[in-house]
Formats: sequence, structure tokens, C-alpha cells
Amino acid sequence: MEVLRLRGLSIRVHPTFLLVLVAYGVLGLITQALFIFALVIGHELAHLFTAKAYGFNVVGLEIFPFGGAAYCDDLFEGRKIEESIMALAGPGFNLLLLFAAQALRWLGYWTGPSGEEFVRINFWLAAFNLLPILPLDGGRVARALFSDMFGFVRTTKALARLGQAFGAFLAILGLTLLGKEHFIENLMTFLILAAFFWLSGNKEIASARITFLRHLTRKKEELLRKGLMKSKVLTAYAETPLVRIVEELTPDRYALIHLPGKEFQMEKMLTETEVVEGMLAHGIYYPVGKL
Repeated sequence: MEVLRLRGLSIRVHPTFLLVLVAYGVLGLITQALFIFALVIGHELAHLFTAKAYGFNVVGLEIFPFGGAAYCDDLFEGRKIEESIMALAGPGFNLLLLFAAQALRWLGYWTGPSGEEFVRINFWLAAFNLLPILPLDGGRVARALFSDMFGFVRTTKALARLGQAFGAFLAILGLTLLGKEHFIENLMTFLILAAFFWLSGNKEIASARITFLRHLTRKKEELLRKGLMKSKVLTAYAETPLVRIVEELTPDRYALIHLPGKEFQMEKMLTETEVVEGMLAHGIYYPVGKL
């Protein structure tokens, strides 16, 4: 949900973040919620400034319950170094604040419970966002590292489903705290986070192939500009559905698909462009051998 547009920058708030604010308000913890909101904004601005430092045109920010995401006109997903550093900038911001605040506490300049709370919240924001699941920052780093090995679409789906499984774990964990101190507060937080991971996981899975198509466009542009590109060869049976091949494609290598004939001699060679265009024309389960 878009709440503000500032100099062309769209600022959106995920519905689960509003639920967190309402829940904390009902429990009389609105001050703590707004404090976390301010730290999340700083976390998100770290992503934004890092993206701008790389020259990406940031067009929007989305605020999640305990983190956020920057959206760019330019494609950065799948670029290992850029995506990893952009993702780590948010937790890095929280760790920087944590160490600065802890140093002030050790030196005696920041005493009392507020300093301890500041350190604790920044620690959990950093640790939470470094979990290797989507849509968290750690998941984006994991995708950048493993998409070459397993394919962008497959890696995105796996990390998003891990995020959904983690959300289910949090929901169950919240229920097991029945009768313990702050049960209602913890239960509401865990249930909202479970909903967040479920909704965001569905969004990541649904957009994975669309994002890959954008990768394909970028690869064509880079190939035309540079005149060459690293490639890889995939071998597939004629009966293999196109979707299985697309899930193996990676952002920074151009794929050639080898269809072996009898005794595994060369029968046909297709490009990834032909495979993707065939999938769009005939559907995801169309056999590659019919192209």
C-alpha cells in the first residue's frame, strides 16, 4: 500500500507492518513500535543509498515489519556482488548503531535501560534480517550466491518456501508460549510475522519467472553491447517440459540447450531465448523437443 510519494520515490508499507503498529498500540507499546519503525526506516535508507552508489535508479521503498526492500528501475537481482552488498547494507546499518551505542555504554556516556534497549533492538533487527530466507536480506545474499548453481527461479522458490516454513514455525512457537509472561504480545507478533512470511513468499514465487524474463532482456542487451558473454550448455530429453529448463537458467550466463538424439548424438541445439519464447507461446509444460 503506497502511503507517500516523495520526489518520484514511492514509499509503500506492507499490510503486516500496519498490523504490528495496531497490535503494539493495543498492548500499550506504541512508543516501542515507533522506535522500531524509525530504525527500520534507517535500515531501508542504507539499502537505498547503497543502490544509488551503484548507479541504480531507485523508484520505491517497501517497509516490512522488521525490515524493508528497495525497488529499482534497473535490474540488480542476480548480480552477485551488487545484490549482496545492497542486501547487507541494511543489517550493517543496525550493527553499526549497535557497536556505537555499546561503546557509549562502556564509556559511561549512555546509562540506563534505554541504551540497553537500543542495543538489543538493533541486534535483533540485524540478526533477523540476516536469516538466509526470502524476502529477508540474508535470503537475497543466498540467492545471489546460489542462483548460478541451481538456477534463479528454482533458488528463489526454495528460499521463499523456506521463509514460509519459518513463518509457520514462528506461529507454532507463539502458541507454545501459552501461560508465559508477555504471551499475548509475543503471540500477536509471531502470528503477524507468520502472515508476513506467507504473503511475501507467495509474492516472491509468483514474480520469480517475471524477474527472470527481465534478466533475459538484460542479457540480450549486454551481449549486444559487449559482443560476447559466458555461456553454459544444458542437456535435456525431448519430453522435458520447458518450465524445467527455465528453472535451471541463471542471470549471468547465456544457456544453450542440447537435445540428444539416438545414442546421445547431437540432434538439435536451442538457445534460452527460443525456450523462453516457446514457453510464452505454448505454455510451461510444452515439451522442449517440439520446438
